[in-house]
Amino acid sequence: MEKYKILVVDDEPDVVEFLERTLKTEGFNVITAYDGISALDLASVEKPDLILLDIMMPMMSGYEVCEQIKSNPQTQSIPVICITSAHSSEARAHSLQRGAVDVITKPFYPSELVARIKRYLHPKE
Repeated sequence: MEKYKILVVDDEPDVVEFLERTLKTEGFNVITAYDGISALDLASVEKPDLILLDIMMPMMSGYEVCEQIKSNPQTQSIPVICITSAHSSEARAHSLQRGAVDVITKPFYPSELVARIKRYLHPKE
């Protein structure tokens, strides 16, 4: 059975490392990006099965990245889960309006993250 590929996007190396370790332990292939531009490039080239996207990033916010992913015919079908430290309903709503399928607030439990990821993955042939 082929492993699912997850793109993790966050500007904080500690968060990326934590997510990468958590997901690899669960059997996922993980690719990483530390900014929005790299995330868009990797999404187009790698075609991940799901993207975990931090909202608060310099230069290009996660909102902008999500919007561009969803407007690109090559990447629009990839589910995006936004991760944020903002606990406001506005941040959640803004993420969903930009095309995210879900929003996870930091801090979170790894088991909850994995359960939410699995909810949006389509069975592989």
